[in-house]
Amino acid sequence: MYASGMRPLTRRALPVSVVALLPLLLAACRGNTKPSPTPAPSATTTAAAPTPTPAAVPDAYAAMYRTLASQLDGWQRTLDAQTPVQGAVATVFGAHVLAANGNRGAALLDPATMPVVDKTLDRLKELGVGGVTLSISFPLLNADYPRSADYLKFYETVAQHVRDRGLKLSVEQHIVFTGTAFSSVQFDFARLPFDGFEAQFHTMAQTVIDRLHPDYLTLLSEPDTFARLTGYRQASTPEGAAAMIGAVTAGLNRGTTKVGAGAGSWLPDAAAYAKAFAVSSLDYVDLHIYPIGGTALTNAQAVVDAARAAGKPVVLDEVWLYKMGAGEAAPQTWAQTTEIFRRDVYSFWSPLDARFLALVAQFARANGVAYVAPFWTTFFWGNVDYSAATKDLGYAQITQQANRVVVQALQQDTFTPLGEAWAAAIQQ
Repeated sequence: MYASGMRPLTRRALPVSVVALLPLLLAACRGNTKPSPTPAPSATTTAAAPTPTPAAVPDAYAAMYRTLASQLDGWQRTLDAQTPVQGAVATVFGAHVLAANGNRGAALLDPATMPVVDKTLDRLKELGVGGVTLSISFPLLNADYPRSADYLKFYETVAQHVRDRGLKLSVEQHIVFTGTAFSSVQFDFARLPFDGFEAQFHTMAQTVIDRLHPDYLTLLSEPDTFARLTGYRQASTPEGAAAMIGAVTAGLNRGTTKVGAGAGSWLPDAAAYAKAFAVSSLDYVDLHIYPIGGTALTNAQAVVDAARAAGKPVVLDEVWLYKMGAGEAAPQTWAQTTEIFRRDVYSFWSPLDARFLALVAQFARANGVAYVAPFWTTFFWGNVDYSAATKDLGYAQITQQANRVVVQALQQDTFTPLGEAWAAAIQQ
């Protein structure tokens, strides 16, 4: 376990029943010793966040570790040479609240869930975040979905508790990860015609706006993931995705909520999606960054450039370092994706994760990104050490071990050096 690197904060006890709530916490698919602020550097210099002391990198991952470190070196050189945009608004730095992720399904309605959410909000605010992101899964809020009124009440409560802490609220209106290891919710999209889906998705968006009043509402962020989960191919091109979002937003009463859509930087045509969304009536272009190999980082820069050319801000509401080696192909199955996310749990990645988040913060500031939020925020509180006893554990087993560390950290008000690194990146 990574307990030796955890820092204490003001203690507030959690109910014992929390332990039973957290098996899906990591699978949601991301005295007070808060670090003191440091002077802000130029946006063109590397963010000076503290780097956690590395654990020994196991031989099985040594080559992958070197590859990722080299890719981060290249991104750092690019960012250091970049001239920051002028006149951009200050970036709001946030984080995901995985305890409230819609893929947890019925676990959200357990009475012990809100204490976990509140604890998470308090801890994130102690780190210095200015906002939080909730992933709310379609179809949980559909009127005909079982207990939809209870799910809506839960999210109304979460939204109010976010506001009570003076934080901004970002909502990703996602498709449930049905049929995967990342969700307990089942839904058959084959039984819902595409035009019926558009109508129901519009209704859910209006409900989120009317009842939660988020600052940001993202309606599509990964067109490829959307197509894999639903079987709908209509959004598999930039033009098709823009048409779908146009249908969903038609007649939408947005109030003060900004509405956006986008794509992941790993898509070769990510910039084309950005251009299609930027010229629409959307308020911002959304972007996700996970892999950093190949053209992913170049694509990310192209996305923010395309949005800026159209006068639209960018919301970067999911980022994390994808643990994939140079010789590995992009996963084609959910089992392959599960294996890649399983790697995140190990503590030896922490220095690379910290550096990645520092560079994300630098990228956001240099490009005038409006909002940015890391996804696997549970690793701000706990990890699992790589050992003979843990190296061959499956996804469910390894995340259960990590969850036990996270529960202990939440109970003791401690966080890992990675959590401190995000705090330091925010405060630059």
